[in-house]
Amino acid sequence: MVGKRLGNVDHQVRKRIRQRRNALGMSQETLADALGISYQQIQKYEVGADRVMASRLWDIAEALEVDVAYFFESIVKRPSRARKPSTRRSVGAKTAGRKGRSARR
Repeated sequence: MVGKRLGNVDHQVRKRIRQRRNALGMSQETLADALGISYQQIQKYEVGADRVMASRLWDIAEALEVDVAYFFESIVKRPSRARKPSTRRSVGAKTAGRKGRSARR
């Protein structure tokens, strides 16, 4: 299930890159020039052939004049599965208890 969710996030990011670029009337070449990469690389990001690394997404956000959060806005967040605090003693505590008992014998 995690893999599917990550795929959906990737899809959303590439979709939002294209939407924002088009809303600005910006070509792939113009965006690529602003980032110092080829327009083919922008095309790969937008069609999903390549994933966008976090640092590159940051640069894309700046070039498209949006906050990085823009790319994730319409993703529905699922409730997290928070871990319950452990009530067990740590390994060190168990070991210390044994040493104390054996020393008294």
